[in-house]
Amino acid sequence: HVAWPVTPDIAIPTLLLALLYGVAMSAVALYGPVAGWRHLAFIIGLAMVFLALQLPIDPLVEHLFLVHQLQHLLLRMAGPVLIALGLAAGVLIAGMPVGVRRAVLAPVLANRAVRAIFGVLAHPAAAIALFIASLYFWEVPRFHDLALCNEALHYVMHASMLFAGLLFWWRVFDRRPAPQGARYGVRLLMLWLAILSSIVLGDYAALKSTVLYEAYDALGRLFDYAPLADEQIGGILIWIPSSMMCVVAAIIVIHLWGRHETHVDEKRAARPSPNSAASPSTMSASAMIDGKDRRTGRWRFDGYGVLQRQL
Repeated sequence: HVAWPVTPDIAIPTLLLALLYGVAMSAVALYGPVAGWRHLAFIIGLAMVFLALQLPIDPLVEHLFLVHQLQHLLLRMAGPVLIALGLAAGVLIAGMPVGVRRAVLAPVLANRAVRAIFGVLAHPAAAIALFIASLYFWEVPRFHDLALCNEALHYVMHASMLFAGLLFWWRVFDRRPAPQGARYGVRLLMLWLAILSSIVLGDYAALKSTVLYEAYDALGRLFDYAPLADEQIGGILIWIPSSMMCVVAAIIVIHLWGRHETHVDEKRAARPSPNSAASPSTMSASAMIDGKDRRTGRWRFDGYGVLQRQL
């Protein structure tokens, strides 16, 4: 018999986050428009994390390896990806009461120790290392079985995977360019390493010929599922869906990179030359913005944001 509870330690914080985000949606309108799909992405991402830790998935993870890997996929990948795309941090901060931001959040963020620790963890090398380690460590049979048999350790497993996932995907989809955000080439490297790690571990788990995780049999494997087949399907979940999500993320990063380069080129093209007063072939800033110069004719920006004269 498997109970399907809704535990308050997960349900209450999730509900509070959803309510805070709902309040923040109206508050952020004062700072500028946020695309509606970003709000939807955050809500779906939060729902995925909740689903991973509640019914019907969580009660089954101690009895089927493949369900456990589905839970990890939601905690490390799907949920954090959507939450990061939803610009969650900025929206949630905007939705906090002013008193809370000033009395609690500002002192914490201004603390030198906090800033130093977060600076280390947020470095791309640390973010990808934690992301990979949070998967590989808990897939070691000894630690995996211990977590299944110890509720407190199982919570640590979930928390570490969720934290590593949120940190990693925040760095990947950070809208700030370098130096505040990671360089786009570095983000693609992070995703490539994540894909490689998923392929190596997933391939091993899917193609192995021996059962590694004994705790599932001790706790009772559901539906009389063959232990080896259970673990092999779990390996496929580590291998293929995780890799595909990273491929899609890489496409998004390439798109963001292109938009950033276009924006940089547009700013460079619109910048007045120091010798504009002496050079008849140089346009003024206002002429660049208008796309027209009286002395040289009409101008336009091409698809890459480079200023071109129309012939």
